[in-house]
Amino acid sequence: MKNHSRLERQKQIQFAVGMAALDGGKPSTFTQNLLHQYENGQITSSQLKQAILQKYAKASN
Repeated sequence: MKNHSRLERQKQIQFAVGMAALDGGKPSTFTQNLLHQYENGQITSSQLKQAILQKYAKASN
């Protein structure tokens, strides 16, 4: 598990949200909450990814 500073995590989030916005996307409330937890170091990037995959894989089945 890599340790990232809060500033690095903020930059990663801004980049990801910006890329999604280029395609007209906007993070859901669920995703925004996860991003906030990631930014604060409460969850890892792996946990963030897993939670999103679990949430939206269920929605598409």
